[in-house]
Amino acid sequence: MTDQLPSQERDVLVERIMEGQRAVQRMFAEDLSNPLLNSHLTMSQLKILLLLRLHGGSGGQELARHLGVSLATMTGIVDRLVAQGLVTRHEDPHDRRVRRIELGDEGREMIDHILRAGEEHQRRLMNHIDLAGLRVLDQAVTLMRTALIAELADRPPGTPTLPD
Repeated sequence: MTDQLPSQERDVLVERIMEGQRAVQRMFAEDLSNPLLNSHLTMSQLKILLLLRLHGGSGGQELARHLGVSLATMTGIVDRLVAQGLVTRHEDPHDRRVRRIELGDEGREMIDHILRAGEEHQRRLMNHIDLAGLRVLDQAVTLMRTALIAELADRPPGTPTLPD
């Protein structure tokens, strides 16, 4: 959905918003108390743990497809996560050829801690915003969620999605 803003004004506003987001991201990245930045995980390992936390167990082939890596690469990443006690791997009860990967207790605790810390930080930030600003923020988040839903609905069939 687009409104009648002149293209030039739209471009200027989008660029200002993007620069504001980059500035906020830089400030977040400088906060070394963030448990995400203190994590010993690689980006691929973190992605796997987040996917498993959000969507439950998955097969290795599904995760490999979603991350765009080979099954051999996925196996190596998962092997390291298993060795750290962050995930478990076991036979799928419905298909013995499939090995299911699930978060272990330590992996769940780690991801929950990271997610909780992010939420707590956002709440602290919002304590510095007055009621009128919170209303604007609420509208902005609603608009972004609506745009994301529309974008997802417009994807062509067969576009990779998160594993179930």
